[in-house]
Amino acid sequence: MSDAQGSAQAVLLKGWMATVRQIATRSAHAIVQCPAPPARLTRDDCAAAGFRMLGPMCACYHSDVFFQVNFSADFVHRTMLIERRRRWGRAGWHGALLWIDGEPVPVPVDLNGHPQSATLSRWLNHRFATDFPTAEDNPLRALLLWAWQSEVALIADEQRSFTRDFPAPPRLLTCEDCEAIGYEFHDERSAWNFLDGTARSTVRVDFSPDLRHAAVSVMGADWCGALLWVDGEPVPVPRTRDGEPVCEQYPAWLDNRFVYAQIGGLWDHPLLDPSKINLLGNIRGILVWDAVKRMLHVERPEPAQAWTSPLADAQDGSLRIYANGEAFRQRRHDRVLSVPD
Repeated sequence: MSDAQGSAQAVLLKGWMATVRQIATRSAHAIVQCPAPPARLTRDDCAAAGFRMLGPMCACYHSDVFFQVNFSADFVHRTMLIERRRRWGRAGWHGALLWIDGEPVPVPVDLNGHPQSATLSRWLNHRFATDFPTAEDNPLRALLLWAWQSEVALIADEQRSFTRDFPAPPRLLTCEDCEAIGYEFHDERSAWNFLDGTARSTVRVDFSPDLRHAAVSVMGADWCGALLWVDGEPVPVPRTRDGEPVCEQYPAWLDNRFVYAQIGGLWDHPLLDPSKINLLGNIRGILVWDAVKRMLHVERPEPAQAWTSPLADAQDGSLRIYANGEAFRQRRHDRVLSVPD
């Protein structure tokens, strides 16, 4: 970029900052009306506009509105975080916005609905350049997952929250997205996290063997079972009469097409043992989702079938269901389902 071009971008940046500060003085909520920042800003643009450089990948500007710019390691990606500060110099939030490569991204919120701007600022400073070092990496997905998780946590914190409508997670996810925002991994294809600081509600992401599909499940603190999405599409999991989901939060991929989970709530099954202490009961069915056809299969045991921990596999154009682990090891299936190509 020439000096003239850089100077022009710096002028645009100064003008945009003046507009933002003017909008921010109107009210605590007016900041949402702010336009997007100038595109393809550089370190020199920020320095010319009065930003203080905090190392090679970060710059900030303190005023009644706080501005923070972060760059990826190869300077292909850039973020702009702005926050309307409280008066009298007291820390706190009165509004925050975030853009990645010029696209607006929801700012994660806490259980009070306030943006986690301080946490986000630290994350951008410490992880943005290191976790997304090249143009092939996409920080937008990770931030969208984080923002979705915080929105879901806000809903799940309510009593009987399973009756509420939950937003769908991002359609495309990767293991790197989960790792970037602090998910823990059971193995290379299964990650989980607490929805919030209460450590009661959980979110789990299970990837298909080829890592091209993702099953996302959420379970609230007072729920018997979990909600489920596959590739961003809600799976209609079975529910009780009052709407509580009865799907286990441990989906498993049979291959790159089928994912399944156990379902409970079969209280009328004649082989149910009421002495077994389990929120979903000791007799289970199976839910199978076809990620290619986007079709749901729900199978429940017959009255004489004691499916206590049913398992499934896919082979020869069919799905086979086994009553438990021993039956699976002996290849003694109870049911065979033909599936379309």
